[in-house]
Amino acid sequence: MKKIGIFGGSFDPIHEGHIHLATLAKKAAQLDEVWFLPCHCSPHKTHLTPSAGELRAQCIRLATAQLLWARTETYEIEHETTSFSYQTMEYLQAKHPGNRWFWILGGDQWDALPRWQHPEILASQVEFLVLARNGQELKPREGFRMSFLEGQHPASSTEIRKSLTEKHEEIPYLNPAVAEILRAFYE
Repeated sequence: MKKIGIFGGSFDPIHEGHIHLATLAKKAAQLDEVWFLPCHCSPHKTHLTPSAGELRAQCIRLATAQLLWARTETYEIEHETTSFSYQTMEYLQAKHPGNRWFWILGGDQWDALPRWQHPEILASQVEFLVLARNGQELKPREGFRMSFLEGQHPASSTEIRKSLTEKHEEIPYLNPAVAEILRAFYE
């Protein structure tokens, strides 16, 4: 039985903060692997149109190329519909039976979890690994298995996209190979 962490998100773009969180979760829960799961369109960010799914997946592969424990799972972007985490987990459990599953998320998403589609189903499928940022106080939820991790990273996808749009020479917290591809995309 493998211990697998699922780290979902827009990853638009993936940055060092995402890698930092995945590394913290891997160490804390002694995960065998972390699967980065870019969503097609987050139901919580319907006001934003993410970059093309395959571009985001390619950037994840580049950013994690040296991490033997990291994998890119493209199930949600291949289906090109709004992504609901519990359905994704049903698919992953059916395709990869016998694993122990963890769901990696930030404190902001932990707070938003009651607004997710059927969070109780997801809670029956996974243990949550939640990163508290900047001293954020997180509360347990009855019926949810969770571990709280502490750590922070200053990277912001919004700020990185802004830097790319404004054609800044240096873009902090972005893997150089990812930056090169995205510079071409933002031309």
